Order: sequence, then structure tokens, then C-alpha cells
Amino acid sequence: MRKWVANQRKIWLALILAFGSGALAQAQVSYTAAQASQGQQIYQAQCAMCHGTQLQGQSGPPLKGDQFLSKWQKNSLEDFYYIMSTTMPLTAPGSLSQDQYLAILAHVLSANGFKPGDKPLARANLKDLKFSAAAQAAQGPATVVSAPLPVKITGPTQAELNNSEFSLDSWLMNNKGYMSQRFATAMNINRSNAKNLKRVCTLDLGDLGGFQATPVVYKGVMFITKENRTIALDATNCKKFWEHTYTPSGPVALATNRGVAIYNGMLFRGTGDAHIIALDANTGQLLWDKKIEDSTDGYFTSSAPIVWNDLVFMGEAGADWGIKAKMHAFNVKDGSEAWSFDVIPTGNQEGANTWENADSTTTGGGSMWTTYSLDRESGLLYISVGNPAPDFAANYRPGANLFTDSVIVLDAKTGKLNHYYQQIPNDDKDYDTSVAPLLFRLNGKLYASVPTKAGFLFTYDESAKQQVYKVPTVTIKNADQPPTAEGTPICPNYTGGSQWSGPSFSPVTRLLYVNSIDWCGVVKLGEVRYVRGQLFFGGSMQLDPIENSKGYTTAFDALTGRMLWRHTTDGGVRKASPVTSTAGGLVLVGDTDGTFYVLDANNGSVLFQENIDKAPIGAGIATYVVGGKQYIAVPAGNTSRGATGVNAVPSRIAIFTLP
Repeated sequence: MRKWVANQRKIWLALILAFGSGALAQAQVSYTAAQASQGQQIYQAQCAMCHGTQLQGQSGPPLKGDQFLSKWQKNSLEDFYYIMSTTMPLTAPGSLSQDQYLAILAHVLSANGFKPGDKPLARANLKDLKFSAAAQAAQGPATVVSAPLPVKITGPTQAELNNSEFSLDSWLMNNKGYMSQRFATAMNINRSNAKNLKRVCTLDLGDLGGFQATPVVYKGVMFITKENRTIALDATNCKKFWEHTYTPSGPVALATNRGVAIYNGMLFRGTGDAHIIALDANTGQLLWDKKIEDSTDGYFTSSAPIVWNDLVFMGEAGADWGIKAKMHAFNVKDGSEAWSFDVIPTGNQEGANTWENADSTTTGGGSMWTTYSLDRESGLLYISVGNPAPDFAANYRPGANLFTDSVIVLDAKTGKLNHYYQQIPNDDKDYDTSVAPLLFRLNGKLYASVPTKAGFLFTYDESAKQQVYKVPTVTIKNADQPPTAEGTPICPNYTGGSQWSGPSFSPVTRLLYVNSIDWCGVVKLGEVRYVRGQLFFGGSMQLDPIENSKGYTTAFDALTGRMLWRHTTDGGVRKASPVTSTAGGLVLVGDTDGTFYVLDANNGSVLFQENIDKAPIGAGIATYVVGGKQYIAVPAGNTSRGATGVNAVPSRIAIFTLP
């Protein structure tokens, strides 16, 4: 393997020396300046909203530079054209003409340093042309320390993690505690005084892209993540302590990161090139780096891990790129693997017979997108698994396709399957089960609830191992109708329902609070063509006009699924962030226009709202007590691909408290 890598580097270097900094061999390709100019105009109208006006990347990935070239250097321009023309623009895939797509490709070539020629770029020549690797830019220091932490962090211990659901002074996991209830016991801020909240500080992170990580707070120190950045700051005044920047060693299919796990003075997080890394919580220095899979095939690790009894749990993501995913447990000391579980079973594994075309399992998909839940009493790990691939061509993979679109329950010590619930067999609309299952106990019974992108809230009785109810959270239309080549209108589309937006459960009100997006579209069947490391849809999804979409925060009776109240945003303003509820009778949510809401947990009325600089809110809100004072931390500025059509405002943390 090392010899092969060395040879590849020699080849890439030869290309660079022969052709300069341009991405392609000059003698092999030609496009005209007029074609590129036309492409620039089309790009600004159709693509810039997601990929940035300078192709730098925004909610979509960059289309120029080292990351882009590294991702595409093994593929032909025909592969690039095929992916672009069948999946873009995101709201209306395939809607441009061949000449328009070729013009956009010419603009991309121009932006990557390739000079125009006398002949226009032609479709017939694309299959023989490839991107070559560009020289890597010099990297700065991995960790920059701005100020020392005010206290040495040696925890949290396992005992502290066990108490995470009830702790006042911390927010120790993406979803607060092992049961993913996102309920804070702090009561300093409550119904009577929430109207007096003031923003005390804002830390502008200065970049665009996904920002979906709920802050983790311990000993007055907050830890947040962006794509490659991990940052420690003061949880009361936004003062930065240190920042670590990870440099991917391979291509990045999707750079979104959903947060850290913290344990015994260590932080753990995933990366865009499918690694899991451990950092020193005091300094940000790298402790170990474990490669899980080859990101060239579209693998990445976006979910927030959790830690239990010296094991850190992390699953693979990348179903839409045709991966074959696994769930893992690693030893916290060195990253060595303790166990793994195939979420796409084969051979004699349970569920393998649900893939009637066994060959389709090699690109069968399955993703662990967000985070995980754990019942400490039973030692069982609850995992949501996303869609099968190709996303829309269900006939390519006949059968129920276990364990996609399912909640699987594993023995946390061994990784052995205990039981599972499948929400959608043979999914043909990219309706992932992506949110971590929420666990709660009422009347002496354990329940598991999970909202899905299909627009339903499912709740299961863990004693009887059966479904209690399935209730809609958004408009449902043609859920059981298959896609056609002409197009099938559906509600919701694949950016609707509940994506990464985890619910909250209040033991005070005994209600579940769920954020969801009501947005329709048209799903179409298309060619099933696998291109390594690129989107593997087998069709496309055309989204209805953004202004027709709505966002909901809905309260459901946890035992019956009966809807009690709903708060709505409309006109294209959606609710993509996880929900937080508190013992003070509050529900904390944000919307894609940047408005932070404090709602009354009993009736949904607005107690307080403030717009955070028009920065779209897509991450969970954390609340905690430091020095006897309760704070609320709101991450804003999520411009990820799943937040289509939002304002291009850089990410930031805003912290609120009472005066």
C-alpha cells in the first residue's frame, strides 16, 4: 500500500510539473473563454447559493482548490458532468440543458487555473479527461492556544456521565445525557423572567458551512466543532481558549460535524475523511488519530460520539455515496477497535435475506448521521440507521433492506444485536431515520421515540418490543407511491420531516417536543450508475419553491402521540435545529432565518425571541449554570447542504443570560 501511494505521488508530481498549477493536462481539453463566461453567469444564478459566489463552498462543497481536486482527481470529467447534471441544481436536478451544464463545467475548469482554448468543451470528449491532484497548500499549526483554561480538566468521570441528565452545571453530550432527552434541570430562567433575557456575548467563527453541533459544556468551558475545527471557549463570555484544526488526509464527501464527546480530560470527534480523533481537552493537542474507512469511497464520520465504560461509539456515514456502513466501538486510550457491527448484513448475518439482490449490498448505504443513545440499566446502545442506496431506485435492491431506516439496539459491550425496529422497508425516497432515539420512562416502562425524515414520530414500548404509535409531524402525500421517470409528487421531500433535529422530552410536562420541516417536492427515477465516491441516487428530487416550506415545533403527549400545540414559521423559514426543554417550563428552538425562540412548554406561546444576525440556526441549544447563573448558548450560522436557501452568514456562538 505504501509503495502504491508513493508511486501515485510521483505521478501527481509529474503532472503538476508538466502542466503547472492547472488541474488538467493542457493538451487534453479545450473550452472557450466565452463558454466559461456563460458558465459563470449560469453558475451565479443556479449554483452560487450553495457553493459560494467564488466556488469556495458554502452549504455545498467547494468547487475549486485542493479539497475539490483531491476528491475528483480519480474521476473523469464525464463522471463530474453526470453527477452535476443528475443531482444539481439541488432544488431542480437535471433542469438545465446540456450546453448549460457544459458551460458551468468550463467555469469550474477556469476557476481551477486551466486556461481556455479555441474549441468549446464537448460532451463526447469528457470520458477521456481527468482531474489531476494539485499541490497541497502549506498548513498552519494544528493547535493555536489563545489563553490557558481557568481550570485543569480531568473529567468528566464515568460517574459524572451517568448523572449527565440531571447535572445543572454542564451539558456533557450532544443530547445532554445518555437517554437523549435534551432536558435541562436548571430553573433560574423560567416562564416568569425569560422575557428579560439579554445577549451577553457573541463569538464570530468567521466561516460558512455546516454548524450543527450542540455545544458541550464542562467546568465552565464550552467545546464546539465545525467541519475541521474544534474550539474551546469560556461558557460565560465567549473568550476563546484554544482551537485545533484537523487536516484531512483523504477526500471529503461531506464535512459537516455534529460535535464532541468528553471523558477523563479527552475530547473525541469524527472527521470528513472518516477518522475518529482524540484531543486533550485542556490544550487541544492531538492524542490519537484512528482511520475508520477509506473516504475515497464516500465514507465520513459526522455524528457526535458518546462514551461509556472506556468505549467511544462512532458509526460511519455516506449512504448517499453508496457506502456499506458499520457501527464501531473504540477503546478511549488508543483508538483500537473493540467491536464493529455491519448495518448492511451479508452472508449468514441476521437480515441478509432482506437483500434479495445480494450484490446490491456492496453499495447498500446505511448511515449513522447524528449521535447515539444508551440505557445504562440494560447496557443497550440505541442507534438510528439512515437510507439505503441508491436512494430512489428501490428495484435495484429488492427486499426490506435491513438495517436501513431502522433503530437498531446493540449490546454496548459486545456489539451484538439485541433487537431492532424498521421504520421504512425498501425506502425509495431517501427518508432516513437519522435522529438518535429518545429514551424515557413513564409508569415504570421504558419507551423509545424517534422522528424521521418521512414526517412521522414513532414510539416503541421497549418491554413489549412493539410500536405504540406512529403520528405525522408534517403533511404526508404519496408516501407509499413509488417514484416514476415522469415524477411522483410527495410530501415531505428529502429535506423535510426531521433530519438531524432531535426531539426533547420533559418529565415535568410528560410531553415530547419535535421540530420538523413541512416541504414537498417531486421524486423522479433515473439511471442507476455508480461512480466511486460520488452521489449514488438512481434518480433525483425536485423541491417545491422554498417559500412554500414551513417549520414546526410540536408538542405531543409522550404516551399517546396526541398533539397538544404547535408553533409555526412559514414563508420559507424552517425549523432544522434540535429542541431543548427545561425544568423552568421552557422550550428552546431556532429557525433558518436566525431567530432564537423561548416558548412556553405548556402551550407554545412565545416568551422571548431575538434574531441572531440573520445567521441560520441548525444546531441544538445548550443551557447550564456557572457561578449560580444560568446561561443559554445558541449556535447560529448553519449553511450546510441540508439548509437550502438560507442566508450566507458566518457561524457564531451567542450566549444569553438574565441581567
